[in-house]
Amino acid sequence: MKSGLTLQELAAEITRRAMSKRDLVVPTQRLEMTEATKLVVDEREVFGINRVAHAQIATHTDIPKKYYDKMLADDPRLLANNVNTWFRKYPATRLVRGLDGTARAFLSDAYKPLENEDLAEAVLPAVIELGLDVMSSQITDTRLYLKCVDPKVTRELEAKGGAFGDGKHNIIRMLAPALTVSNSEVGEGALSILGGVYDGFCSNLATFGERSVRKYHVGKRHEIASEDTYALLSDKTRRLTDAAIWAQVGDVVRGAFDQARFNSLCDKISATQEEKIEGDPVQVVKLTTSRFGLTDTTGTSILKHLIEGGSLTRFGLFNAITRAAQDVEDYDDATAMERHGAQIIELAPAEWKTLALAA
Repeated sequence: MKSGLTLQELAAEITRRAMSKRDLVVPTQRLEMTEATKLVVDEREVFGINRVAHAQIATHTDIPKKYYDKMLADDPRLLANNVNTWFRKYPATRLVRGLDGTARAFLSDAYKPLENEDLAEAVLPAVIELGLDVMSSQITDTRLYLKCVDPKVTRELEAKGGAFGDGKHNIIRMLAPALTVSNSEVGEGALSILGGVYDGFCSNLATFGERSVRKYHVGKRHEIASEDTYALLSDKTRRLTDAAIWAQVGDVVRGAFDQARFNSLCDKISATQEEKIEGDPVQVVKLTTSRFGLTDTTGTSILKHLIEGGSLTRFGLFNAITRAAQDVEDYDDATAMERHGAQIIELAPAEWKTLALAA
């Protein structure tokens, strides 16, 4: 997995952002995009616009994203005219989430923020209590990630059909239970807690869908006092999240490292060493990259690691994908690949057979 921030750096950044957030609930009639692609509120407050907010504005105004991006790059004046026309023609109340002078999200006023600082308060005590190692963490434009491993619970991965290694030196591969906690404050997916497995030999992480929690950010609409003022959400309002959600999050973290569940997952992974790739490995990788929407460059990396791993099996493909995740520069994309690797293990027999026979 990618290294990201230290836990101390993550905590500092969460605190900094909590102090710097600025949320506005405002009708689109009082918003204007300028030729400099800034977002102006009530002709007096100016925000930059990041890529996430641009994409959400495109969706809200029904401007095709490809055309939106072309105007953004080649004719910002035309883009501003388009956006402002639709803002006024079809008025709607939106939640603009600001940070450091930039609009980082443009959302429905029904969006219920689940804040990263509240997540940290729910999760970090459990992480410390359980003695977990935080192997990686990060905050991107879209999500917060916290990836933990329990070093006290390990199991050797049983080699089937031979030994791990180069034929001269056998390798002992120790697995440990892992957990990936992630949250988006900007509408890019649910708060999620996914269990997984960490391979200490190659630092690979795979996140599985079993025993997971996902909570979407939808709640009651924010009320605006009047049409000639916009509501500034106070810190207290932003932090009034459902206590039951955070209690559930803490409980899931504490229950994620069950030995029996971990052993069952290890058995499932080990058994895939006997499920051979019977088709053309190149075509298998092409079909895999297409299935998950990966780039050709990433596909080349997966194929390289599949060949170098020396196991043309479902396990080998799983291992190649999670290893290739470390080659991906973008942290969001790398984390998605850790999930894709596990999805290879989770494929139903018929789906795996179709993939394994690709020619």
